[in-house]
Amino acid sequence: MALIGLAMAMLLAVSTPGAQTAKAAAAAKPAAAAPFDRLVAQATEARTAERWEDAIALYAKAVKLKPAYVQGYWYQGTAYYTLEKFSECREQFRTVTRLAPKNGAAFAFLGLCEFGLKDYDRSLQHLLQSRILGVGDTADLGSVARYHAGILMTRMEQYEQALETLGEFASAGDDNPRVIEAMGIATLRMPMLPIEVPADRRERVLMAGRA
Repeated sequence: MALIGLAMAMLLAVSTPGAQTAKAAAAAKPAAAAPFDRLVAQATEARTAERWEDAIALYAKAVKLKPAYVQGYWYQGTAYYTLEKFSECREQFRTVTRLAPKNGAAFAFLGLCEFGLKDYDRSLQHLLQSRILGVGDTADLGSVARYHAGILMTRMEQYEQALETLGEFASAGDDNPRVIEAMGIATLRMPMLPIEVPADRRERVLMAGRA
């Protein structure tokens, strides 16, 4: 459930805004199609091989040819996320959410990047937006977004909302230790993130989370 613990397979498989991409492809000039297609093929190969820097560079060239190519920004964003380059990740997903404003998964990634930058107010805003819009069939991403929204609510002293949000894990039978810890922090009304809990209070937190 940690920020960088998001599975690599999910990063590669998560749904991308295909409708916008199709529109961009239809609008492309024929003269640009051949080099664009080559760049996308090369970028896809680099991404599949987890050569993240190469993939980023190739997708960047692709979006220069087709500025409305949403997947190009998306895959740059997920690559930057994997590399823990959260500032760059944030910029890419800002573009995705501008071009595809109903893509909840993009708002989830934007919020997670902002969490990595400790921009907690905007992070929570965008994580909640992702929950409103939904993240499609990407259950792992939805769980990560829910967890981070919950712990941010606790940090901001929104304890009841945090318990309700984190309680969704319990309703689904998820007894992940990180969720138990987060529930304990909210139950004890401690306005902090799990990483900020003092070592001498951790056992009490876990007991509260299991109660």
